[in-house]
Amino acid sequence: MACSTKLLKIFALIWDIIYVLLCIAVIFIGLYVFIEFEHFNAAAFTIIASGIIILLAALFGTLGAVRESSRMTKSFVALLVLLIVVQVLTVGFLLLFRESLLINVDKTFDQLWHDQPVPIKPGNVSQISSIETWLDCCGNEGYKDYMLPPQSCYNSKSGKMNLEGCRQKFLDFIAERWTAFNIFGLVLVGVEIICALLAYVLANSIVNRWRRSKYFPK
Repeated sequence: MACSTKLLKIFALIWDIIYVLLCIAVIFIGLYVFIEFEHFNAAAFTIIASGIIILLAALFGTLGAVRESSRMTKSFVALLVLLIVVQVLTVGFLLLFRESLLINVDKTFDQLWHDQPVPIKPGNVSQISSIETWLDCCGNEGYKDYMLPPQSCYNSKSGKMNLEGCRQKFLDFIAERWTAFNIFGLVLVGVEIICALLAYVLANSIVNRWRRSKYFPK
């Protein structure tokens, strides 16, 4: 029984560590959104806060496994069940309202385009110029949106002008990352289910070992 409990503890710790790493990845995703997308700070803060919450849960589960505490481990299982339900509902919401959310992204880009310094000059620095440099694009619909295209419209490596507009490239980029984020969310849920199952079995094993040691002392 002791050997079985130790083996379960090892498996639980391995998956808890994987869970911790995924939680850290969520926080870094939020930081990336915060740094790269100034107008999506609310989404960035939500992602960061969610990452911190699930990271604390993961560390709590890891501590429970290390200490072989049945109470902490069972509490971790209950917390994971709650997080799994919330995350499944969140991913479902994101998938269900994907088109509406992309429309809001399109409106945000439109706002960025109209918030540029006027008149638009080659040396102007703005969110649009950052997107142009980042996505190798130029203007709203294309380079013809400018009388004199800014330096950000030119490829930094080849020196050639980028002819494609930024609006569609920006929407495509967000849509691709949106899908990747949802897949990541489902992977995280899968890891949480495995951690919950292992933690539940480990907690029962710890309790059974304690009962055996009580009635059958060495």
